[in-house]
Amino acid sequence: MRLTAFTVHLLVAMTMLAAGAQVPQTPGAKGDQQRHYFFADAGAEMPYRLYVPQSYDKARKTPLVVALHGYGGDQNYFFAQLPSLPALLDQHEFIFVAPMGYSKSGWYGAPLDIPGNRPRSSGQAIPPVTQTPEEMRRERALSEADVMNVLERVSREYNVDPDRVYLMGHSMGGMGTYVLGQKYAERWAAIAPMSGTLADATYSLERLTNVAVMLSAGSTETATVAAAQAQVEQMQKMGIVTGLWIQPDGTHMSMIAPTLPKVLDFFADKVRR
Repeated sequence: MRLTAFTVHLLVAMTMLAAGAQVPQTPGAKGDQQRHYFFADAGAEMPYRLYVPQSYDKARKTPLVVALHGYGGDQNYFFAQLPSLPALLDQHEFIFVAPMGYSKSGWYGAPLDIPGNRPRSSGQAIPPVTQTPEEMRRERALSEADVMNVLERVSREYNVDPDRVYLMGHSMGGMGTYVLGQKYAERWAAIAPMSGTLADATYSLERLTNVAVMLSAGSTETATVAAAQAQVEQMQKMGIVTGLWIQPDGTHMSMIAPTLPKVLDFFADKVRR
């Protein structure tokens, strides 16, 4: 279905009403917040979810994690999978922002011809493709732009440490993490695709030479595990700092909750090179 401005406005209203965030949209606020901004290129208000640790001090630089949801999800995706996420973020003293990425199926700027570029199940039925290639490219461009807009907005409002900005995502968001990770490699200290490993083990890895990369998957995701292992092997040959976590008995969705703490631990000591 083609997304109209009305559809996007309705989506914003529904997701904000359904969310569990507590703090209103107040500049510089701490805690769990539903945020939104007017996305001029899309002609619509776009939501994003923001968590700012209770220890945040505007006089001190604070690391930032940007998190990309899976296919069919929204800005509440990771909070729904791991209710204890705010406590973990307080522990690590990370700001955490989850953009909408324009739509539930925006693909974060992924080109149409990337190997392995197919939706993976995130608990949502995948409808048949009805968009033209031009419509798909526009949606993906807006998805990418939304993520980068949110990154800039949070970085302006809070004292974000530019040497400790991290990118992560699950499933479709894992693909987005690869795509935006290599395209804007100079922005990230580390990236972490979760259950979204590319089929092509060498895709644009030269762009990630100075970026630490952690891959993860559930052990039941046989093809994804094999792809992740091949990717890590290739990256290690190139001197890229890597991590790999295979969640025992993990499925595509059940791996999220136990893997998120591993990802945050991996980010904790990474600094942009």
